[in-house]
Amino acid sequence: MSLQCAHCYKSFSIAKVADSRGKGLSVEVQCPHCAAWLGHNKFLSFAKMIGFYGGVTAAAIGYFAEDVTFITTPVVILAVIMIGLSHIMDHLQLIESPENDPTTETNVK
Repeated sequence: MSLQCAHCYKSFSIAKVADSRGKGLSVEVQCPHCAAWLGHNKFLSFAKMIGFYGGVTAAAIGYFAEDVTFITTPVVILAVIMIGLSHIMDHLQLIESPENDPTTETNVK
């Protein structure tokens, strides 16, 4: 799987990531090209998880209890829509710029 840096816009493999910090939804990785720290949006990652587990739970309940399918079917449909939208919108975002970045220098001559 390939990731794209939000700072230098170069693609890199997950295997090339040497440094990371944080745990769980707040994990951040460092770009091997420009040393910028990148992370995902916590809200969108949480929405993806809620949509997935909500959809699986509703599908299981709808499969085993036939009299509630009029409730579980729309819940599964909404869960799939929520997973799709949050997955499309969830990209790596710049958390911290590199220390020696020439584009962020304020005293340009």
